[in-house]
Amino acid sequence: MNTRDAKEILLLYRGPIDDSDPQFRVALDYAKTDPELDQWLQEQTKCYDTIRAKLRAIEPPLGLSEKIVRKRPIPFPRDWSRIGQLAAAILISASVTGLLMKWSERRHSSVAGAQEIVVTGEVLDMTCYIAYNLSGPDHAKCARDCIRSGLPAGIKAQDGKVYLLTGKVGHSINAEVANYAAKTVTIKGRQTVRDGFAQLQVEEIRKFAMAQLWTLATTWYPDTPKPWRRRFDALTRGLAASAAR
Repeated sequence: MNTRDAKEILLLYRGPIDDSDPQFRVALDYAKTDPELDQWLQEQTKCYDTIRAKLRAIEPPLGLSEKIVRKRPIPFPRDWSRIGQLAAAILISASVTGLLMKWSERRHSSVAGAQEIVVTGEVLDMTCYIAYNLSGPDHAKCARDCIRSGLPAGIKAQDGKVYLLTGKVGHSINAEVANYAAKTVTIKGRQTVRDGFAQLQVEEIRKFAMAQLWTLATTWYPDTPKPWRRRFDALTRGLAASAAR
């Protein structure tokens, strides 16, 4: 080792925290034999300590880290081979999670009991949503293709909560929800939660417009004059025909 090699190594020296590293240890021993290098190291260490102390004295604004994570999602490169690997990892993880859930249920582990709920929100392709924060109409075709190919589907409720959509044991719901990708629907199902992770076992899917009409019909229709009832019936039949096409 010479002076130049030692200096290149010691440029990264952070003080006692690095003393146990063999590479730093050799460079430090060499500096003891070179008075000029030893003097440079002392000045370098003092400068590093001063900068570190000033940085630590700065108080970051409250909630800064949450704002950064929320507004700046992790920028993954758009590499389709990596998307495939990620999708495979998610599928494997989901399979393992399913097996562990069955095993845990038999051992009476603490899992929140299934609760029947109704959720209205956007149907998501979970792979692209988690990896790239992609959703909405511009992502509809990709989401539809991913769900049809067997990748996990989910729904983002109007309050922002996301559920993984599942079918009954041994039954995939991908074919049923693929055409609703990036659309707003109302899903009735059974919610289960483990360690904060929510999933919704689908029992019924309704398009948002029909769901709204159903609510309107059950609350407003009985007390409506007959002429308005006829108009409402015609509107309902028209929407039902559109939904069936």
